[in-house]
Amino acid sequence: EHEAEPFQLPPGVEVMMADVCCGAHTPSMVKSIQRWRGEDGAAKGLWSRYASQSARLQASLRRLAALHGRYVADGRAAQWLEALARLGGMAPKEWFVEASLDGCELATALNEVRNASLELRTLVRSISTASGVPVEPAAQTRLLDATMQQRGVLMALVPGAGGHDAVLALVLPSAPPPAGLLATRQRVSSLWRGWDDKGADAAAAPVCELPVKESKSVSGGHNGVRIEGAAAAALLRRAAAPLRGETALSGGRQTLVVGLAAVVAVAAVAAAALQLRKR
Repeated sequence: EHEAEPFQLPPGVEVMMADVCCGAHTPSMVKSIQRWRGEDGAAKGLWSRYASQSARLQASLRRLAALHGRYVADGRAAQWLEALARLGGMAPKEWFVEASLDGCELATALNEVRNASLELRTLVRSISTASGVPVEPAAQTRLLDATMQQRGVLMALVPGAGGHDAVLALVLPSAPPPAGLLATRQRVSSLWRGWDDKGADAAAAPVCELPVKESKSVSGGHNGVRIEGAAAAALLRRAAAPLRGETALSGGRQTLVVGLAAVVAVAAVAAAALQLRKR
């Protein structure tokens, strides 16, 4: 059993995703992982460590969001993005210095998220090796490591079931306004667009940035499935009328318009407008 909890990334922390034109067959990967968990006596301990580390990463993201809440409560909302941009413009290894010498609470929070994600990836690679399932293949490891070396990148990992077909990153502003987040996005986009893997197992697999964004809270709540009032439902019916006509003309082809909320799955991501955890 699982329970869903609302979650929102704080302002200035955004999602980037890329498609790696290689592909992965998720159902067979999931079946192989399940078989490994059932047959390998050592799987339980490794999986337990993975689950604990996933929970640690989720908790570190919640602490980062809570810290933003304290900035707002203390009347320092305007300073939040300035502090993020200052730290995002540094090499991540400098966050530890900021946290330990200057007592910077934000640097500590960012460092926790980054370190938790790196340790989670280490466990994912251990699971890949033990199970024979390429959850984080070597080619993806090289791409993720290169992404995390860019200034302004908080974390990067393979989303969902893993494999060769996608990467996800959380990014921060790495320059003062107005450049801010755009400076980081351009830097990461340039890396992905020109990615040329030199590994021995490398294949010609273009990396294409996906135009996705995390969802934003609405009306004090969070995005997802919503109950609309009668007036909104009438507007939706009128908007759908042309589609119904198109369906009739195209011999039964149905067109479905779906609004998707893109979020950080923390590996267990994570993704993060709704995060799942075991009871």
